[in-house]
Amino acid sequence: MDTRNAELGFSFDMGGLDRQALLLEAAGQFDLRRGHLGPDSRPLETPEGELARALLLDTAEFAAFPDVYRITDEDFLERHRSVPTRFKELSEDYSFYWLNVPILLRPQRNWAFNRLEVAIEFNPGDPKPHSRPKAYQILPAKKFQTLLEVSDSLEIGLDENFEFSADTGSLKAAPGPANVAATASAGVKLSGGLGLKAGKFEYHLKRAKIDHTAVGLEKVFWRLDGAEFFQEDAPALVVIAQVPRETTEVSVAAVLQAYRYFSWLSAGVQDAVEELTRSMRNFFKAGAPLRHQASWDLTPRL
Repeated sequence: MDTRNAELGFSFDMGGLDRQALLLEAAGQFDLRRGHLGPDSRPLETPEGELARALLLDTAEFAAFPDVYRITDEDFLERHRSVPTRFKELSEDYSFYWLNVPILLRPQRNWAFNRLEVAIEFNPGDPKPHSRPKAYQILPAKKFQTLLEVSDSLEIGLDENFEFSADTGSLKAAPGPANVAATASAGVKLSGGLGLKAGKFEYHLKRAKIDHTAVGLEKVFWRLDGAEFFQEDAPALVVIAQVPRETTEVSVAAVLQAYRYFSWLSAGVQDAVEELTRSMRNFFKAGAPLRHQASWDLTPRL
């Protein structure tokens, strides 16, 4: 999937890069830099080399298959709600699916990822543009940025306009000297939990800067920046897909890249990086990014 021409794109081009080979080569150069040899005349391992080898064990990847759930009138009615007029109108020509894309994050050496970039695209390469699904609603979304600066947990639901909105009534202010007074239109108060897609559910996200492409497109690109992401802080990526009625096959291509701040490396490692080749320097200064690609055929779940 090519996002280079999109409004947003990946911070570092991993095209053709063998991350494992690069890290092993860098580790070897780091060890040679110290010039100390072991009894077998091989360079002794250095802290810089050990770090590069530890990064080989990083994990940042998608789940084997996303959660897919079709949204129908019953999702509203069984919650004693009126079916949103907007949903009724759009449902004449489209079906709607709740798509949750879990990701696994396992950074090494307790050195968290600080930036996550994710791109997904519906039916890439389809020669019939009018039949491609679109992203109707997405999470995380910039419209909740202010609220997430106050609390990393929001109650979000589908409101009467069939859009995600936050219930600010249960918002808990985060501790600290600079609590922001947040204002937002509260969503309809509903009963329910994570499994009730038309009801309220609790959404968690570390206080990160959120950026993404616009809704209503055949692809979504997210950039989450400025937080520390471990597995327990892995963001939930949610898309409500708007699928034309005549579309009988739906596939998704997805790409994930995870990065760290170069400035968090020790001074010794930063100095050692300066002596590497340009391509390796660029890789480390970009945050030693890790890339994972996946593709899913959602057709059996439609």
